[in-house]
Formats: sequence, structure tokens, C-alpha cells
Amino acid sequence: MAREHDIKKVLDELGTDNPFDLFLRETGERILFTFTILNDLNDGASEERVKELNEEAQAPLLDNAYEKGLANPAKAVQVFGEELGRFVSVFNYRVLLLFNNAFRGNAPAVEQWADHWLEARIAGQDGFAALMKERWSESRLDLEENLYRRNYDSASSFYTDLALAATPDDLSYLYRYGVRITENSFKTASFINSLPEEDIRLIVETMVEAYIEGFTEAGMDHTIKNSLALGMPVGYERLIPGLIAGFEEYGLKMFIRAVMGTKFNRQAVYDHRFDYALSISEESVEQRLTVLKDVYSGMADIFGTFSGAAYVEVFGEPPFSPVLKPEACKADDTASGLFNREMQEHRIVSNEYMPGDETSFEIIAFPSPEIQGDFQEIFKDTVRLNTLSNKTYRPVQQAIIDAMDGAEYAHILGSGTNETDLKVALCPINDPEKETIFENCLASVNIPLGEVFTSPKLKGTNGLLHVEESFLRGLKYDNIRLEFKDGYVSEWSCNNFDDPERGKDYITENLFFPHKTLPLGEFAIGTNTVVYAMALKYKIMGLLPILILEKMGPHFAVGDTCYSWSEDSQKPSPITGKTMIAVDNEKTIQRREDPSLAYTNKHTDVTLPYSSLDSISVIHPGGREVFIINCGRFVLPGTEMLNDAIDEAHGYI
Repeated sequence: MAREHDIKKVLDELGTDNPFDLFLRETGERILFTFTILNDLNDGASEERVKELNEEAQAPLLDNAYEKGLANPAKAVQVFGEELGRFVSVFNYRVLLLFNNAFRGNAPAVEQWADHWLEARIAGQDGFAALMKERWSESRLDLEENLYRRNYDSASSFYTDLALAATPDDLSYLYRYGVRITENSFKTASFINSLPEEDIRLIVETMVEAYIEGFTEAGMDHTIKNSLALGMPVGYERLIPGLIAGFEEYGLKMFIRAVMGTKFNRQAVYDHRFDYALSISEESVEQRLTVLKDVYSGMADIFGTFSGAAYVEVFGEPPFSPVLKPEACKADDTASGLFNREMQEHRIVSNEYMPGDETSFEIIAFPSPEIQGDFQEIFKDTVRLNTLSNKTYRPVQQAIIDAMDGAEYAHILGSGTNETDLKVALCPINDPEKETIFENCLASVNIPLGEVFTSPKLKGTNGLLHVEESFLRGLKYDNIRLEFKDGYVSEWSCNNFDDPERGKDYITENLFFPHKTLPLGEFAIGTNTVVYAMALKYKIMGLLPILILEKMGPHFAVGDTCYSWSEDSQKPSPITGKTMIAVDNEKTIQRREDPSLAYTNKHTDVTLPYSSLDSISVIHPGGREVFIINCGRFVLPGTEMLNDAIDEAHGYI
């Protein structure tokens, strides 16, 4: 209450003409509103009041309001100039996002920003930037511990309690999550609630069994763990009781760590992706890492029994092409170097308490009602896709692996206007009876099933990867070209902008950052031709998430391998008796001397669809060439069944 009183008092003293006073007035009133959310929710606000608070919290972040406000860096820089304007924009944006903490009852986080505001008033316009740079570089143990408990402690029950209390006849509970709720949210919840019980049971069983299978296939023991986190979209509450019960059978207590609503403003998120560059320094990195180590040490028992996370994602929202604003914060070489160092050190600490060879994850995706076309039919086909039989696909994919094991390199060629011509160097095999270099990936970690993958050698991996249209991490790329030289991207371009340099910067900032380039960490062949047919049938190719897209053609991940931090935990497959040995490359092997040099903390899959593919072959010692795909069809004996869906797909072209 004292902080609220102090803010109100200062607001009464502020002028109405000075732009900085107007900025303080706007942000001060917003902080008071955030306290109102805290107080009203603590006092048992009615459902109608919660809805009002939620909608008022989201309003300044929506497209038109954001573009006109000072959270928009272009507007802030116009008013205050470049340096001060960027600090004003970041402060305003973070204050606008404070409502997330208020809905979760995280009063200390709100109070911290109230203190920043009161100090800003004293510092004035001339001292504001320096003060904020100092404050934002600080890291508080209590706030960090609060954040990590929400993400890793099964006793963190805010979202779980809300989901379990949900009732299908009154969907107003959705507003209590504090995320953006739209008509799409209500349609999602209503549809999930309308599904037959057998469909719900099938989805739940698929998720539980796939998560446990991920441990089994990796030779890990889930029984030494006791908790599991879930991230889900709003509206999927009906799955929660079944998931909790299903995981309990395996000794895992599931809790909800995150709930996703409708995205409020992708441009705003894009504008502020490098905000940390304003305050990052050697000292701030050291201080944050010190706090981080204290958090992990203090919560060692929680991290030690945490098994991993499962995620339910949705797809179907319209593609996003951002506006590049020169006024937005940029990260120079120094800032990006510090950022990368902090990420690396963070991962080292995390791996000490949650070893990569003891934890797993799972991702499954379903369409959103906002998807174009017949949502219910697309959902039904997606359920079919997500529950394809491992038993059916295992021998098909094993035939591909048997043909590729022992090869020196794979050769991928595009068809028609696609210019892909890439040779991927493969890890040598010393004992064919006991070793393999490809993983038979079914429905375990990534759902749906359908790929075989490896970690390529870098030296000898050369050529061009060209994809006419890609959607990577929510961003669209037109005619992306990645030229590889000894495993690293040496040249890159896209046609998103008239100016080629802007296209190159677009790739650098969104795919490579904080690095200048990336190695090829994964080469895979997707075998799920069913999803290819589905994508063409409903004309939703550009709306599918990479989780599904990567299964419908060869894909190439730039960044780390799929075995980061778990390279030494590979065990013989219970099916084939062979051990996966292609787990390292020339970069990751540096982990033995210095883990900070081994990993990029990036992994972005770039998929070449079957429609753009001419052939995939492997060349064995002596020059023997074996085709997996030729003229766009699977030709390897044992894979013919995959052409049925390709033939179906061609009927939709």
C-alpha cells in the first residue's frame, strides 16, 4: 500500500506539458492498475470483474494501441531521441507486461517495478537511462527463485488449480489465467469439451505413452524422477485430469507451468527481442550467474527429481512477417558475445543439476479454430496423424537406416525451380553389427512419428540448401538459401526484402543470433507422407508447425545436434542391439575440453518438402550409390507404402 500511496502522490505533482512527465504519468497509472489487479484478485473478484481486468490489461498491447504508444520504439525514439527513447520504450513495454505477474499473485515483481518508477521520477529525464541500465542489470534471488519454482516445482499449482476447477458450462474461468482471451479461446474450449470421451482418452494415452517411450528408447530411467511440467493452450483443460492420472501411474506428478492464450502482438515481441542489449555487461552477467547458481543450489532437490516437460501446441494462426524498425534495440558484437556466454554458462549450471541424460521432453500439436478451412475435419485428421502406429513405421524407417549406415555422404537434390544441391558427410562406422549412425524416430519425444536422423560430420558437408517458402520460429522466409562449406553456413540470403542486405540481416538476427554463423547439427529424412497429403488437402502447408513440417521431407537443423549434453549416455537399442554413435561433430567434441565452446544453444529445422525434392541418395565407399528417394518417390525396397500418401497428395495439387 505504501508504494501505491507514493505513486499517487507523485502523479499529483507531475506536469502535463513535459513529454517525460507524460511518460511517467502513463507508466505510473499502469503500475497502479497492476496493483489493482493484485488487490482485486486477492479480494475474490467476480468473474465479470476478472474479465474486465484481463481485457484492460491486454488493450495497450494490441496492434493499433501499441503502435501509437511509447512501448513502440519508433514512437519513443521520435519523441525522446535514440538513446533515451529506447530506454523509455523498454520501460514502458515491461510495465505493460507486469499484469502477467499480477494475475499469478507475484507481488514482489510488481513492487520492484514500482520502485524503479519512483527512482525514475527522482533521476529525471537526464538520469533516467543511466539509472535503468543499472537497475536492469541487477538480479534478485527472491524473484529468480520465484520464477524457477513456477517452472520446475510441482508444488507450484496456480495454473493446475485453475485448470482442474474448469467447468464446461461456464468458460469465464479462462480470463483468470491472465493471458489474452479471444473468441478463438472460447471456440477451442467448447470444441475440446464436445469431443467424445474416447477421443480424449486417445490423446491422453498417446501423450503419456510417448513421453515414457522417450525415456525407454534413450535408455534412461524415469523412476528416479517424480515430477513433470506441462505447457498448454487455453481450452485444453479437459485433458488435465487424465494426464495427471496417467503420469501418476509412472510415479510422475504433473503440474502446469505455462498456459498460452491468443498472441497479443507478434510485432511487439519482435521489436523488443534485443532489449537486454541496453543493460548487459560483464558485471551483470557475473551477478546473474551468481544468483542463478544460488537458485539451483537452494532448489537442488527439486531440480534433481524433475523429469522434463511436455507441451501441447496449436497451429493455424496467419503467418507473420515483421516490420524491421531501426529504432528497436540492437545487439552489437559485445552484447551478443556476453549474451551467448551467459546462455552457455546457464546451460552448464542447469546440466549439473538436471543432467541431459536424465531428462526428456515431448511436443504434440493440434490445429486452432482460427485455421483456414474446416477446423473440425483438420483436427480429426491431426488426431489420426498424431496416433499413427509405431509398429507400422518402425520397419520402414529401419530399411532406410540399413541402407544409409556405412555410407560416406548423402546427396540431396531439388527438383524443378528448387536449386538444392547438398552433400552431407556422414559419420563412419567401425562395427556394423553393433553401431548405427541414424536414429529411428517414432512417436516418442516429437509427435507425430516419422523421421530418421543423424549428426553429420562438418568437414565434407558442402553445397546449397534452397527452400522456396519456409516458416521458421514463427517467421516467414521467401527463397531462403543457405550455402554450406565444411559444415558451416558460409553464405545466406532470402527474398523477404528488396534490399538483399536486409534479407541477410534478417537471417542473421533471427536464425543465427547471437552467432555469426551456425554449423549443420542434424540431417534427417521425414517419412510421414500422411501429413504431406493432409497439408495439400487443406492447403495449410504454411500454417503447420516445424514439429509436423519436419516429418514431410528431408530437414536440416542449423545449430546443435539432437544429442547436446547427452552424448555419452547412448546405449544399445533394445530393438536392434545397435548403439547410436553419430552424436558428436567437430564442434560438439570440444565439450571434453571446454563445454562453453561446444554448443550454440540453437537448433532450427529447415525442411525441404517432397514437392521440391528430386532425390536423396547415399554414396558408399567405392562409389556405390543407393537411392532412398528418386524423382520425388520412395524407391528403396521396404519403403513403398510411403508412396500411397504421396499419390494421394498429388491429387490435391
